[in-house]
Amino acid sequence: MKKEVVMMVGPTAVPERVLKAMYRKSISHRSKEYCEIHQRVREGLKKIFKTENEVYILTSSGTGAMEAAIQNCFSVGDEIVVPVIGTFSEQFALMAEAYQLKVTRVKFDLGEAADVDKVMEHVTSNTKGLFVIHNESSTGVTNDIKAFGKALEGKDTLLVTDSVSGAGGIEMRMDEWNIDIVLTGSQKALMVPAGLSFISLSEKAWAATKKSNLPKYYFDLDKARKFQEINQTPNTPAVYNVFAVDEALKMIFEEGLDNVYRRHEENTNRIIEGIRELGYDIFPKDERYASRTLTAVYAPGKAKEIVEGLKEEGVIVNTGLAPLQEDVFRVGVMGYVYKEDVEAFLSALAKLKLTSIAK
Repeated sequence: MKKEVVMMVGPTAVPERVLKAMYRKSISHRSKEYCEIHQRVREGLKKIFKTENEVYILTSSGTGAMEAAIQNCFSVGDEIVVPVIGTFSEQFALMAEAYQLKVTRVKFDLGEAADVDKVMEHVTSNTKGLFVIHNESSTGVTNDIKAFGKALEGKDTLLVTDSVSGAGGIEMRMDEWNIDIVLTGSQKALMVPAGLSFISLSEKAWAATKKSNLPKYYFDLDKARKFQEINQTPNTPAVYNVFAVDEALKMIFEEGLDNVYRRHEENTNRIIEGIRELGYDIFPKDERYASRTLTAVYAPGKAKEIVEGLKEEGVIVNTGLAPLQEDVFRVGVMGYVYKEDVEAFLSALAKLKLTSIAK
């Protein structure tokens, strides 16, 4: 049986070292031992986010952190703007509407990044939040979060950033880029099993929590803030996932965060080069905004067939999400993916191409 090469968009491959870190006796989440691990994790995540703000651990998928951002910082009837460039930006808009926020969608064609100037035309003095996806994994497009932060400088509007498929794989500078809320998940570039999400708030965002009238209990961040002071969470966390994050962060910082970013960039560039040599192209319309944690490959009418063929060759990637499932497949380089994996993927794709031509 061939060794599997896992290049999914998420959950991503988990290193053996991280798996071994989970193979240990259970401990209480109120114990001194847990508190020491929690402190290391919170400090490590601050380095990933490049922030002096605290980062809170939530036992949920990234969607839970998205919901927490809305519940804690907004109120019924608040006006927000959401640039929609794919599945997950639309999800943010739908979630806000579920909490009775007034959502203005600024829609862009699939494959495009959000144009900052066009989006800002819809931001007024009444706009409480601008919800921007950092890295839209459904289309393989990265938004210019730094530019959005600059555009909002001096305004009361909160910049809310979903970096679930970005943080840890592409640069994030929460403080420098004037981001008010950043959130991510454990199962992407952080190389950890699914089950945890992480969220950080600026002082401006914390001020907004004082005005929020939305119901909250499990995701009450004010409660989380109090427990953070003693390196704990309000409720029982996914303790074994916390063990995993602790070890994964050690691996990231041993390699060096800038080196990790460089590896993601180099792997992606090689994939783009390789697929073009085989007659395919990337789905993003402007390569400057093509994601560096995953590549959306444009293969009209053949995407599902290619994904199945790669699976038979021992290479696991993802199909596109609706409405792109027939035309796009997605190849992740998040986390534990190295040059050898990329070459294995390209070799398998080349084999499929030759087989297809032979038929």
